[in-house]
Amino acid sequence: MFIGGGVLTYLCIVLPLLAASHHEEDVSISLKGVMLAPALIVLGLILFFMGNDAAGRLFGSRQKPTAVGLVICLVTAGIGILLYEWLKSRLRAYGYGI
Repeated sequence: MFIGGGVLTYLCIVLPLLAASHHEEDVSISLKGVMLAPALIVLGLILFFMGNDAAGRLFGSRQKPTAVGLVICLVTAGIGILLYEWLKSRLRAYGYGI
């Protein structure tokens, strides 16, 4: 998950910024990619450091999630939204109408 989040970050955040800095004709961003990248990184780090069993206890089940699991998910979603808005503002600063 962590590596996938890193690849998604590169493809959906870094590459559009690089394309805009090189003044390419068409630059687009993916809301899903930008939102999913930080979630994959955070969840990958939690799984790596805590292991599958402890992470399962931290998040709970789909039917009965824990309060900590919900907070982690909400904070991660908030980071994704802020990251997407920041990326849009950076691309607008380069002159792209996104």
